[in-house]
Amino acid sequence: MQSVCKKSAVDLPQSIPYAPTIQGALEIFGQALRCLRRLDDEAYQASMKPYVSSSIGEHFRHWLDVFYAIYRASIVIDYNQRRRGHDVERSRKMAEDDITVLVQWLTGLSEKQLKKSVTIVTEVSVTHTQDCLMTSTLEREITFAALHANHHFAMINVAASLMNKPMDDDFGIAPATATFLRGQ
Repeated sequence: MQSVCKKSAVDLPQSIPYAPTIQGALEIFGQALRCLRRLDDEAYQASMKPYVSSSIGEHFRHWLDVFYAIYRASIVIDYNQRRRGHDVERSRKMAEDDITVLVQWLTGLSEKQLKKSVTIVTEVSVTHTQDCLMTSTLEREITFAALHANHHFAMINVAASLMNKPMDDDFGIAPATATFLRGQ
């Protein structure tokens, strides 16, 4: 396993100096690829109830859907659009293919595009259907998607550990936590 918060090699573009938001997202995708390569399809699809209610594949589909909502959007990002039950929940290869598409998109974004204003639509209530429209920037939403993925990585890490499938020590660790740990 890798030490917490150490830089590690990933199979992603590294030579071009990307904006910090893009670099952070690329780190997330690198962690995701390393996770996928440590699992087989059976582990990817397994449910570890009652500790983790969704399979690792379902967690992957969900956080990838958040990135896809941003990727597909022009001006309005609709976080309510999900691919529940999609094949990506059962196929590590499909998850890797999704990551490839998203990495190509992210690495092609300019600083100007990152600063672009966007509108997001998302449901905000569990007791009744209530959508809210909010303004943001593309950069902020990519940051949100990366942090959201990290949150799911923490749950994936629990499921993987219950299956004796160790992940990197920094898998599922938030950036602010990593900074704190480096200072220890």
